[in-house]
Amino acid sequence: MSGLPTTPVSPPTPAVASRGKIVMMAIIAGAVITNIYCTQPILPLIAAGLRVNLTTVDLVAGSALLGFSSGLALLLPLGDRFDRRKLVLGQIALAFIFALAAAFAPGIWALIAASFGLGIVSCVPQQLVPFAAVMSRPSERGRNVGTVVSGIMVGILLGRTIAGVVGSAYGWRAVYGLEAVFMVPVWIAAASLLPRGVPSTNLSCGRLLASLWPLARDNRPIRESMIIQALLWACFNAFWVNLAALLASGPWHLGSAWAGGFGIIGAAGAFAASLGGRASDKLGFRTVIAASIGIVTLAYVLLSGAATSLTFLVIGVIVLDIGVQAGLVSNQTRAFAVDPKAQGRINSLYMTATFFGGALGTIVSGWLMTRFGWTGIVAFGIALGLIASAIHWIGTPRRTADRQNPRPDTSITAGRISSNPD
Repeated sequence: MSGLPTTPVSPPTPAVASRGKIVMMAIIAGAVITNIYCTQPILPLIAAGLRVNLTTVDLVAGSALLGFSSGLALLLPLGDRFDRRKLVLGQIALAFIFALAAAFAPGIWALIAASFGLGIVSCVPQQLVPFAAVMSRPSERGRNVGTVVSGIMVGILLGRTIAGVVGSAYGWRAVYGLEAVFMVPVWIAAASLLPRGVPSTNLSCGRLLASLWPLARDNRPIRESMIIQALLWACFNAFWVNLAALLASGPWHLGSAWAGGFGIIGAAGAFAASLGGRASDKLGFRTVIAASIGIVTLAYVLLSGAATSLTFLVIGVIVLDIGVQAGLVSNQTRAFAVDPKAQGRINSLYMTATFFGGALGTIVSGWLMTRFGWTGIVAFGIALGLIASAIHWIGTPRRTADRQNPRPDTSITAGRISSNPD
């Protein structure tokens, strides 16, 4: 027998959440995620203020994503063991402290450290996604998960816009100060609206974390979702982290406010996450995932003209965000279908891989931008899209019966979860 023995508990079935509560979860998720992405449009301001080069300042954005990935790996599984509401409130309080530390950072390495800490505790949005999944009817799970993911994506994109405008007017430190202030009403809203989380296992923390590896090893849908979304998220961040440098050095010589303003354009495609969730409910996960990969690859083909044409840049932004967001929720819903009692751990695996891919995309693309310019970024994005396509094609079931999207056949025997959601 492989895998670790688990000791499941039998909590009462959570009440089905109202549409209003799902929307509020989406708003809270979007508000917290701005802590991670507010940095990207103000990187040139940080570089100028702290007198560092572009490659070094990209580490601020990269450390936030690495911190986020670490938080997903270490904190998300605890939602299966402890009251998820308390975890959320504690993390928001710590986000307030780390945002203040970033605002008053005396140098680049202090800012990188504060950014890493802020990333760790800002995994709150992914604590809320399992709430939405568990508190949904099976026929509405994709839709509700998509709604929360849409909130996250709107937060990412509009957070960039606000950060760009505030940074341009008041400096980069004001952006982090605003993030700290913003966490106060977010904490109050979360305390008032989130239900008490009900643990689904009584495993110790050590055994809970140790169970992650067997869960990924024994379930192909989880592994494929992790890898494909990591590649798509690397594409997403490779574009956004280098947009400010493109606008500043290209023929337009536009500042951070303009870079942030593209978040509004990208937000137009943010609701693709919700639509992707609904499409996954109706068409099946694999169909939507394949379409998402193709859309992201097409976006980078369009973005090849972004260095000389604002039209190609605007269209490419919208297409890229539609593809990435639809892929995010369809891959996530597919992974969740493996085992309803391991939502926190599945989400930890999935989102850790996703944001680790985003962090690597940020760091590698910064080097490519410095060495090869925008051409290097475009080649990087297309290559990642082709790799994701190959992985998806290789994992496609070859039997006709497997091409459907049946309900997952999940069993837990001696701690090993076996599933065939494809």
